[in-house]
Amino acid sequence: MKDNSTKIHKAEDLFGLESNFKIYPFTDGTGCPISDVRETHLHDFHVVHFVSSGRGCCVIDFETYDILPGSLYFVSPGQLHFWNPESEIEGFVMVFTGEFLKLPEAPVNSVFELEFFNSVVNSPMFMLSSDQKIELYGIMKNLYNEFSARKPGYVTVLRSYFHILMVNLQRMFADRLQRPGARAENRIVREFKKLVAADHSLKLRVQDYAEMMNVSVSRLSAVIKEVTCMTPGQIVRNELVVSAKRMLANSDLNISEICYELKFDDPSYFGKFFKRETGFSPSVFREHVKGKYRQLA
Repeated sequence: MKDNSTKIHKAEDLFGLESNFKIYPFTDGTGCPISDVRETHLHDFHVVHFVSSGRGCCVIDFETYDILPGSLYFVSPGQLHFWNPESEIEGFVMVFTGEFLKLPEAPVNSVFELEFFNSVVNSPMFMLSSDQKIELYGIMKNLYNEFSARKPGYVTVLRSYFHILMVNLQRMFADRLQRPGARAENRIVREFKKLVAADHSLKLRVQDYAEMMNVSVSRLSAVIKEVTCMTPGQIVRNELVVSAKRMLANSDLNISEICYELKFDDPSYFGKFFKRETGFSPSVFREHVKGKYRQLA
């Protein structure tokens, strides 16, 4: 395996000073904006893959998904993934950073407002209806044409199309999930996810997150339970396990180094924690996942 630092692809290297946004036909980039698409990798920006035709499979954070026509795949920053197309894939790949959302007039100001990224309960794969496929293809085609032509003022037009796309995706998710909840409850869940993504050490208690959010522990627990069917502690532990899995699968760090990287005090306790949550010891999981990826690649 390569050193962990060489496997993290950063937006600053990809985008330069352009606009923190890029879109191109799927076939041009074979599915990712980097060359090692068939190797496990991760990046610090967001990616939306829109597949209009083609088949195969992809792996996102250790779950395997079929590549199907009329489907969307959302890869959040830090998610370990790779693609294994069995035939030529057509569609679009759109990559962007959180900075691209930040405008005073924008309908969405944070990726944590988007149901389809950083989700606790929703799949990163989303199947479209025939009408939705046509609608999204048109928006992405407009984005691609504007991005390619780069006429004066193109960034402003890109942002407009981009926000139209995000709003449409949110509507599609709301219709599919049939989960019209109160704004305050949704805000609490989104803010909690954001805090957990930034720091999911076991040294932080649920009370610590509640204090950072200026809500009571009981309120936080009730809302999280209602929306996700999990406790706040379960979400923190799940995030911690995923971080450990990514390091085990995608780095040369030994078990003790991963333990301390994740702020555990004792490698023995880390091993017991990981086995309790996954059913595997860290070393067995590492061998298992590498074997699985070799079979799929």
